Amino acid sequence: MFFSMNLEKVLDIANECVENEVIETNGLTIMYKLDEKTHKKLDEELFYNTNNNLNNFTHNDLIEINIAGITFVFEIDRV
Repeated sequence: MFFSMNLEKVLDIANECVENEVIETNGLTIMYKLDEKTHKKLDEELFYNTNNNLNNFTHNDLIEINIAGITFVFEIDRV
């Protein structure tokens, strides 16, 4: 079962982790396996929100970003 993932949701998850005293964020890595369509959409959203002057988007099979010291990894679930 796949779910929707976008930049806003990633930021919300990072915020929840940082604000929760029980979660140690030092060295925390969160990995999601996404369907190909959702993965590409998230990759494009991240690209255009971080590369304002570029318009030559190339889709990556692996997305890895760091927000507030938390590493988020997104892979395509090819099952």
